[in-house]
Amino acid sequence: MKFLFGMIFLIALVIGGMYQFGGYFNFDATQQGKDIRAKLGPGMTHKQVFDITGNPRKYQVIQRKVKKFGGQEIESFKPGPKNTFKRERYDERIAENSMPHGSMVTFHYSDSQAFTITFDGTGTVTYIAKAATMSDFFQMPED
Repeated sequence: MKFLFGMIFLIALVIGGMYQFGGYFNFDATQQGKDIRAKLGPGMTHKQVFDITGNPRKYQVIQRKVKKFGGQEIESFKPGPKNTFKRERYDERIAENSMPHGSMVTFHYSDSQAFTITFDGTGTVTYIAKAATMSDFFQMPED
């Protein structure tokens, strides 16, 4: 009986230690997003970005649209539908120049931290913008 209580105590101690010191209390997704965002900047390649951020789930190809209005052609660039991200395929598309107007990738870290990275057709970062989050929707202050 003492052995059984000793084992239960030991198991509880191990689980409690893993919970306390395993990083659960120390993990802050908002801060992680801020730290990663601080490492990124225009001019970086897509490979450098994905080495820092990890692979995203989805990406969007920027599409060129041309409309005629009053005899003039007006062009606009808008993100297309979301595609499942596969790094090998993304690298191939850049090499094939099948995304000539670039692509966009959004990273969400928390309800208050998200950003969108815009790449040109060669896979180089051209712009990084704050993405809409739940805190924006509810007009909450940033952490």
